[in-house]
Amino acid sequence: MTFILVSSCGQNSSEKKLNGKWYEIENEYSTWHFYPDSIVFKLAGNTEEKTEWRANKSKIELELPTFYWDSLGKIVDTINRVQINYQLSNKKDSLFGTLKNNYGVHKFSLLKTKKYSEYLNRKFGIEFTLPKSNSAELINVDPIYGMKIFMGITKNEVIGKTEISENLNNLEFDIKKFKDSIKPYEQHQIDTHEMFLDRRFHIRVFADKNIPDSIITNHIKATITLKNSKLDKHYPENLRGRKRDTLPIRVYRIFENENANPRNLKVIKIKTIANNVYN
Repeated sequence: MTFILVSSCGQNSSEKKLNGKWYEIENEYSTWHFYPDSIVFKLAGNTEEKTEWRANKSKIELELPTFYWDSLGKIVDTINRVQINYQLSNKKDSLFGTLKNNYGVHKFSLLKTKKYSEYLNRKFGIEFTLPKSNSAELINVDPIYGMKIFMGITKNEVIGKTEISENLNNLEFDIKKFKDSIKPYEQHQIDTHEMFLDRRFHIRVFADKNIPDSIITNHIKATITLKNSKLDKHYPENLRGRKRDTLPIRVYRIFENENANPRNLKVIKIKTIANNVYN
């Protein structure tokens, strides 16, 4: 592979087009940030890697130091050489690539955005501008248990969708499908996933600033009885000493946050008409 490298003049024109922050479309927890002198990967497990890179109009090349244990249990240092064949969209804000490294071949796609909310706008095809509030606080609930709902205004009409469906008419199905899709990646999550799934599940509402809470609660309403809640096996009684047949659903409205990402969102918990979670 031949690259145009002119160290005295800095980056070539192809590299300059890649500079900025990119989110993986398939996994919003993974980001690529191209800087003139390095690239920083933030991966799904909240780990970070940094290395140098170079590119031309169709290829990106980089190397990542790595290690593994051989059959004798000794650590072997090696280099993971990564080559990416890629194509940019006409607006230079979407990237479609095929990555080849020591472990195989992987296809992926990226969106270039300045903010997490902009990434969500484009990925899910619904425009919203988040409200601001000095009362909003950082959410302290694991993001993998939060199903996203989006609400915007088009032609003076409120439109909404979940991250699974194109509207809000199938919440029961969407919540069940979302719960079934959750794949814990940290050991403490894996050990307690089944026991605390209902308790950890919550809804994250990304609604336009011109949509009041009352409209949100009007759209997120339904009552589902939990006849055999897994949580009841471990917590059979509520604070009043009565066996519960429903579990409260937590709904968080998302507010503007300059450093927002899936793990760093400012929220205010809002009341819902039907405080029940779908089984």
